Amino acid sequence: MKHAQTFATPSETMTGFETEQFMDLANPVVHRSDHWLWDSLVGLLPLRSPRVLGGLTDRLRAQWLVRGMHPCDVTVVRRHTVFLTNLLVFRLQRGTWAVAVKHPRNERSADALAREWEVLRELAADDRLEPWRQLLPQAVGYRPDGPSRMLAQGWLAGVPAGPLVPRRPEELHRTVTSALSFLAELRDATGHRQPAAERVGEWVEPQLEILATEIGWCRAGDGAAGLEALRRRLDEGLAGAVLTQAWTHGDFHPGNVLLSEERTRVTGVYDWGNARSDGPSEIDAYTFVLAVREALSGRPLGRLVADTLRAGGLPAADRALLSAAAVDPDDGADDPALLPLLTWLWHVAGNVRKSPQFGRSRWWVTDTVAPVLKEASRWASALR
Repeated sequence: MKHAQTFATPSETMTGFETEQFMDLANPVVHRSDHWLWDSLVGLLPLRSPRVLGGLTDRLRAQWLVRGMHPCDVTVVRRHTVFLTNLLVFRLQRGTWAVAVKHPRNERSADALAREWEVLRELAADDRLEPWRQLLPQAVGYRPDGPSRMLAQGWLAGVPAGPLVPRRPEELHRTVTSALSFLAELRDATGHRQPAAERVGEWVEPQLEILATEIGWCRAGDGAAGLEALRRRLDEGLAGAVLTQAWTHGDFHPGNVLLSEERTRVTGVYDWGNARSDGPSEIDAYTFVLAVREALSGRPLGRLVADTLRAGGLPAADRALLSAAAVDPDDGADDPALLPLLTWLWHVAGNVRKSPQFGRSRWWVTDTVAPVLKEASRWASALR
């Protein structure tokens, strides 16, 4: 595929990017001999941490990236976690025209942007998505090489679904049902039911391999045993399951969803880098429901999924929410923990694929990975 080298709008083309080398003060280079010490230190740091002078350096970098263009307003989108700061994201606006620009700070982020660009092009080419075209980010331009590499996509308007207020149950209910209703429509338009056993090689094995490669704890001892137990449980569960193969976002949490002011309809969905047109689409609804419970309870995802494994299924409240997405937790699988497990696997694999900081973070592994794999090991032991 030929990549666009400039960012084009219907009325004009913006050019003039220069490619001279520069010193990246915001991202100091670590010498190869220091990698072991650096990785150990990073593993002790929380994923949420402030970046000293981050706002100033981000704005300077964004202005450097768009130098030579016609005058535009540049607004940096603040991203507070170590993982999110691997990407510089800013809005470029002139009049009523605006785009979201993403610039990678490292090679892993650059790979993620390359995948996202290809997905955006695939979304644009799929005629089945025409009724939802305005809800999807438009692929505007992609520069894959050089220090000014970046991806630009159409700016989507709406109210972020992320801020959930438990003291306003009506608003919370509208947020969840609007998002899940969108998923039901997308699944009906692009999906068909299929025996899941035929897709294990694509829906499970690559994700397990990412965990084994990127998370040190999963390479030996309890972690490796838990990963093997997880593989066994997923293989057995998928052997008799029938799921819907359709467009699957892969990271459909409230932070990636925009709503109308009344929160009665979805107005946009961002971050399609983990998406695929032939994924197990039910996991998007599970991702959203689990993310809502995580936000409201304050408990990390791994511990919530471990609770589900111990209880033999989702809580009644979460099962009721899934009905808004026309997803029956008991439909198509003998193991009620199958879809929570598959959802968790895609979430974890997607995170560590985009950012190695996750796999090195002891905090994140302890809260998000270890509880699920330990429960998988207990399940395997009980079968012996």
